[in-house]
Amino acid sequence: MLLLVVGLAPFVAPFARRVTSPATGELVYALFAPVCHTRPERTLLVASVLMPLCSRCAGIFAGFVTASVLPAPRLRVRACLGYGFLASVIMLIDVITQDLGLRPLWHPARLATGVVWGHVFALGILAIGREHLGKPRRRVTSSA
Repeated sequence: MLLLVVGLAPFVAPFARRVTSPATGELVYALFAPVCHTRPERTLLVASVLMPLCSRCAGIFAGFVTASVLPAPRLRVRACLGYGFLASVIMLIDVITQDLGLRPLWHPARLATGVVWGHVFALGILAIGREHLGKPRRRVTSSA
């Protein structure tokens, strides 16, 4: 449930900025400021308001949503690391080709690589929770 709320937050923020007081809207956006550069040319408009995150970071948050609502395979942490590496390489290729000017900025590619990376990251968090936090601790008994 937490992944769903966190993942939807940047998509709801432009609406909140529009319907609340300016101070409340600025506070909501300030929460995202440490996460993303939010360059206007790399940021999507929602309800005619710039999102608090660029399109790639918005994709990452959307990946949290997809991981929380889609039926997910019960992956082990090791598998998530492998998929995470692959998703990171794909995102890195997207970043490098765009920043070197080999292709223009294209929001669908930024969103897609973000969604894939965020989805795998969220699955990794869930796997860590299952494998490490869900295990009962062994009681050590002394034989004295």
